[in-house]
Amino acid sequence: MSGDRSAALFARIASYAAVMPGILARLWRFVIGPAVYRPAAHYMRGPGPKWREKNERPRPQS
Repeated sequence: MSGDRSAALFARIASYAAVMPGILARLWRFVIGPAVYRPAAHYMRGPGPKWREKNERPRPQS
């Protein structure tokens, strides 16, 4: 490999090395989500009246 080609190769590797930490950090945040716990995002109230109308079986009258 000539000196010019090896210098260009090392320059390209250095540019990737400068960019990769930022890309990996963004990817990591996307995969694991935000680091802040927000209870409202996890709060579930359960099924509403429309769902019950469609999915509940009628109860037998006793």
